[in-house]
Amino acid sequence: MKLIRSALLRHDNNGDLIGPVIREGRPEKGMPRVPLTPPQIDDTVAFLHAQLKRLDKTSPGKPSRDHYTMSLLLTGNAEAGKQYFDGGGGCAACHSPIGDLAGIASRHKGLELEQQMLYPKHAKSKVAVTLASGQTITGTLEYLDEFTIGLIDPSGSYRSWRTSDVQYKVDAAVDAHLELLSKYTDANIHDLMAYLQTLR
Repeated sequence: MKLIRSALLRHDNNGDLIGPVIREGRPEKGMPRVPLTPPQIDDTVAFLHAQLKRLDKTSPGKPSRDHYTMSLLLTGNAEAGKQYFDGGGGCAACHSPIGDLAGIASRHKGLELEQQMLYPKHAKSKVAVTLASGQTITGTLEYLDEFTIGLIDPSGSYRSWRTSDVQYKVDAAVDAHLELLSKYTDANIHDLMAYLQTLR
C-alpha cells in the first residue's frame, strides 16, 4: 500500500521509475533486487498502476496521473516552501538558490521541474576523501572506478588519488532525494514547487 500511494508510482511512466527499483532493488532500505524478466516487470508495473487508478477512484481528493495538471502543481505556498527548504526538508544542506538552483525555474517548467526535484537527473554526488595524513578533502564527485577517485573541490580545482591510497565516502545525491519520497506530504511538494518557481 505504501508503494501504491508513493510519489514514485504516481510519476512513473510505463515503468521508467518503478522498473529500475524492481530490477536493482534498494539495498540501503533492505529491499533486494527482484529477479523478474522484462515482461514480468511490465506486468507488475501495469498491476501497480491499475491499483493506483482503483485507489484514486475510491479516495476523493487524490488526483490520478491523468489529472495531475499544472493547476495542481501551482497550488503551494512559496514562503512555506522556502521554510521547508531551509528547515525540515534539509534541502539547503546540499542546494543553494543562488548557486546550483539559480534560474532553475527558467530551465525546467511544470512537471519537468517537479520531476527534477523528486528524481534529479545528472545529480552530482558529494564525496569526502581522507588522505593517509588524516586530512579530509570534500567536494563533488567527478570520477570513480576501482583504481582512481577524483573530485572538484570548493575552489573549482580537479583533484584525484589512487583509491588504494585513501579512504572515501560518497553521499549519492539521488539517494538523498529518494529517501525524502517517503517523508514528503502533498503539501510539502506543492510548497516546494511554488518556491522553486520563484527561482528564475
